[in-house]
Amino acid sequence: MRNRVSAILFVMPALVLSVSYSAVGWEHHPLFTRAVASTMPEVTGAAPVAATSLESFLIAVESDLVTLLNEEEAWARANMPAYKSRPDALAFQATGTPGDIVERFLKAIRVNPNIKTPLYTSPLSAAKFSPKLIMPSSDVSILQDLSSLEVFDFHPLAAGDPVAPIEVIAAASNEPDYGMDIGLFQDNNTAFGQEYGFGVQPFGNPNLDYGTQAPFHMGFYHESWIIYLFASFLKECYPEYRIHMAKSLSEFAFSHGQDYWGWRFMGWGVHYLADLSQPYHTAALPGYTTLQMLWVNILNMLGFPDAQANAVQLASNRHVALETFQGIVLENAVRNNDIQDPTLAALLASRTIPAYTDSAPRSCLTAATHALTMKMNKAIRKYMPAYYVNNPSVELGDIPERREIIDMIAANHGPDGVTEMGEVQAEAFKGFATWGRSFVLAALSQTR
Repeated sequence: MRNRVSAILFVMPALVLSVSYSAVGWEHHPLFTRAVASTMPEVTGAAPVAATSLESFLIAVESDLVTLLNEEEAWARANMPAYKSRPDALAFQATGTPGDIVERFLKAIRVNPNIKTPLYTSPLSAAKFSPKLIMPSSDVSILQDLSSLEVFDFHPLAAGDPVAPIEVIAAASNEPDYGMDIGLFQDNNTAFGQEYGFGVQPFGNPNLDYGTQAPFHMGFYHESWIIYLFASFLKECYPEYRIHMAKSLSEFAFSHGQDYWGWRFMGWGVHYLADLSQPYHTAALPGYTTLQMLWVNILNMLGFPDAQANAVQLASNRHVALETFQGIVLENAVRNNDIQDPTLAALLASRTIPAYTDSAPRSCLTAATHALTMKMNKAIRKYMPAYYVNNPSVELGDIPERREIIDMIAANHGPDGVTEMGEVQAEAFKGFATWGRSFVLAALSQTR
């Protein structure tokens, strides 16, 4: 009996590995980052800052940055058990040569060295606006598919232009989805992936445009011990690494009088916190208990693989359905200033803000998010179109009509169905509203 159970558990990683992880969390980060920031007088009351290029910032702080980044590496090694250490050859050095300072910095923090860091703001797209005053989205993102950015106008800034901090943090909160975490593993067919020391990509689909960023945007911190025992690769999650580094860089920039980059690095950290408030980013196979996963594997071992394939496809489709719903609902609410919308109301609501700690993303935020996964999955199955979320023969990402999902829910369940689905979604955003504010206040401590 023991050998049989061991065999069943041994093949569990096959189910988890085969999940088509979507590395995309919530859609349109600037919209909900701006909503949360708009409730904080520490942000809205802050004086405009002068837009500063990344190169100029790095040249100004090069010597002191060496110590900070060494301290960051020491923190990660001491606090993240599954952390793959940065090779010593990539440690940032103060060479005094400005020509390669941006590349040296980006490699030291182990992000894609090809990312773009222009000076800009990104408000919602306007019906009429001079094309001369709008940057193409290819100037901010290195991804091939830029369709998700059509909702924004990218307004260029010149070095020295004054810009409101809320604009900086809102725009920057989308930047980790512009290619920052793409191609960082040794099997991703990039030269820097061979250098960075992250090893083989632990999970995610490397064939997707954004698929290689999954381990940096998903945090599986609250699975069953059985899952970890036989799928230990799930521990190789790096959101905490990015959040801690962004906070430290933000505090460092503020302490050196480089306020523009203080706000911009803050936006980077806020992005990863928001991703950890997405229930489908905190569970290995959302909607399935450990026992259900075991049963699926038993069937697969007995020669009935359909159960496993169906579980994977349904989880993927429900993830896509949730993201589609969230993006449309939030955009409509913001454009119409509909503060009665459950999601926007959750973002704007006043609440008690706990003190931020380095362990909060794992012990507080994702613990609550993971606990919400079953309730979210139940709501998706109830309110979303059955053909989209309960039919494993469908690949929802390939269906353009999914953009009509709000009308479909209303047709089947009435306006109350849309509201009730939104209320469950709002529960997840409450976690971001709480810990996003907490993170911002902590990063701003250097300005007081």
